[in-house]
Amino acid sequence: ESPSAWSQKPPPYKPPSISPSDPPLVFNILILGPTQSGKSTFIESTKLYADPLYKINDDRLGNGNESCTSNVHEETVTTCLPIYKLYDLDNDQEVDTFQINTERSFKKLLAREDDIEIRVEEVPDSKIVQFRIFDTPGLNDTNENDIQNIAKIFSALSKVKELHLVLIMDSQGVPLLPSQKSAFKTYFDLFPELKNLMTIVHTHVPNKHRYPEANPKLEAKLSERSNFFKGIASQGVTFKKIDCDLDEKGPVHVWLTRNTIREILKIATIKTPVTMKRTHVHKLKTMTDVDDVVHRKYAGILDATLKACEARGKLSEAAQLALKIEDTKREIEAKKRLISDHDNDDLQPLFEEEFDEGVGFIGWFQDLVGRANEIHSMKFKMQQYNIDRMRVNEQGIEVLSMSGGENHRCWDVRFKRKAFNPGCYHVVLSMTKRTENQDAIKKWKSELDTSNKNLEDQNKEHTTLTVTAQQHIGDPSENLEQLLAKTNKCHMMKDHTAAKILSVDLFLELADSGIYKGSDVDGNALALEKHLVKKFGIDW
Repeated sequence: ESPSAWSQKPPPYKPPSISPSDPPLVFNILILGPTQSGKSTFIESTKLYADPLYKINDDRLGNGNESCTSNVHEETVTTCLPIYKLYDLDNDQEVDTFQINTERSFKKLLAREDDIEIRVEEVPDSKIVQFRIFDTPGLNDTNENDIQNIAKIFSALSKVKELHLVLIMDSQGVPLLPSQKSAFKTYFDLFPELKNLMTIVHTHVPNKHRYPEANPKLEAKLSERSNFFKGIASQGVTFKKIDCDLDEKGPVHVWLTRNTIREILKIATIKTPVTMKRTHVHKLKTMTDVDDVVHRKYAGILDATLKACEARGKLSEAAQLALKIEDTKREIEAKKRLISDHDNDDLQPLFEEEFDEGVGFIGWFQDLVGRANEIHSMKFKMQQYNIDRMRVNEQGIEVLSMSGGENHRCWDVRFKRKAFNPGCYHVVLSMTKRTENQDAIKKWKSELDTSNKNLEDQNKEHTTLTVTAQQHIGDPSENLEQLLAKTNKCHMMKDHTAAKILSVDLFLELADSGIYKGSDVDGNALALEKHLVKKFGIDW
C-alpha cells in the first residue's frame, strides 16, 4: 500500500496464524457472476483485508475483456475478522465518522490522504476462521453449455462438506443480459437449496456514491437489477455495495472497501449451511425431455417382455412373486434413502430477518430528538417443535429483552439502536431435519419394518414355489432367470428416467459424459441410453 493509505511505520497488525491443536472453523463460499463482474478482484481484495501487506497477484486479474478464470479456482483466506479504523495523524485520535452527516462532509473525508491513516484492530474475543472461496468462470464464457459449466463447479465442490454462502457478483457497469439471467435461473433451478445462501454484491459502485441518496439514478438502476435476483430467491436476499478498485489507495476508500468485505464474510458465519452430500439436483425440463424418450422406450420393452412371458407360459407363480420381491426391495431401499435424508442433523432455515438502520443524511439530527430510542422488535411465533439453532449478527444495538430461541418453540426480541451509530441486527433460526420430520420418520420406520417382514415372507414363499415348480416343469431356469433379469433392468432404466431429482455424483457423472449438452433431444437421449446401458450392465 502507498503512504497515503498507511503511515510510514508498518501497521501494528499481524494476520493470525493457525495452531495445529486448535484448527479454525472453515466456511465455504461460492462466487458466481459474469466476466468482469469483479469475482477475482473481490478475492484479491479479501486477501488484502485479511493481510494489509499481501502482494496482489496480477495474474489472477482479468485484462478488461476476458475472464481470468477458465476453471474453478480455490483460494483460502485465514482471518479473525478485524475491524479497520481511521485515525487522524495530527492528534492520533480515531476519526469520528458518525459526525459525517452530509454528502459534502463525506466527500471531504474521502479526499483526505496525508493527515489520516488506517489501523487494523481485532475484535475482543474474536476467533480465527478460515474461508475457502471458489472463484468460477464468467457466466458469459460458458458457450451456452450451462449444465456442463455447473457440473464443473460442483465437481470442484465435491470435497466440501458444507456450503455456507453463494455470492452473486453483479457489476453495475456490465449489462445483465438475457443469457446471463437464464444462466442464473438454471443454477438455482438445478440446486434450489442454494437460494437460501444467496447474497448479491453490487460491484464497481464508486465510493463517492456510497453515501445515501448521493446518486438516485444509480440507486434506481441497482434496484431494478436487485428485483431480478429477488425473483429467484426463496427468502429475503441481502444486498451489498462495494468498489474493489485495487488501484484506489485513498485511506477512506480502503477503509470503506475492507469493512464492507468484513460484513460480507460475517454473513457466511451465520447462514444455515447446505450439506453437499445430501444436496440433490432437480432436473430441468430440457433434461426430463431427454429422459422421457428413454423412459418410453424401456417401458415398451418391459411391457413386451411381460406379455411374452405370459404368452409362452414362462412366467410361473414363482416368477410373478420374484417380480414382487424386486418391487419390495426397491421399496425398502427407497424408504431407507428417505429416512437417511431426513433423520439427520442437517439444518433447515426456519426464520431470517434483518434490521439495518444507518445514520443517513438527517438521521444524525433525528437521533438528537429521540429516533435512536425507537423500539424495534422481531418475533417467531410458537410452532410445534423446538428451534435447534440460533445465530445472531448484531452491531450498534442495545437488546432490551429476549425470550425463547434455541431449545424453545418460539422466539422474540425487543431492541433499539444506539444513538449516532448505525445499527444491525440479523438473526437466523434453524431446525434440524430430524426435529422437523420426527413424526414422518416414525411413520417411515414403521413402514420399513413392515416391508422387511413382507420381504422375509415373500422369500420363504418363493423358495417353496421354486422347488415345487422345478419338480414339474423340468429345467427352465435359464430362460426364467434371463426374463427376470431383463424385467429388473427395465425397471432400473424406468426408475432412473422417471426420477425428478439426481444425486450430485450422478449429475456430475452424466454431465462429464456430455449428456444434456445442447438442444438435440434425440441425440442426448441416445447418449443417455448408452451410458445407462453400460452403467446397469444391460447386455441385450
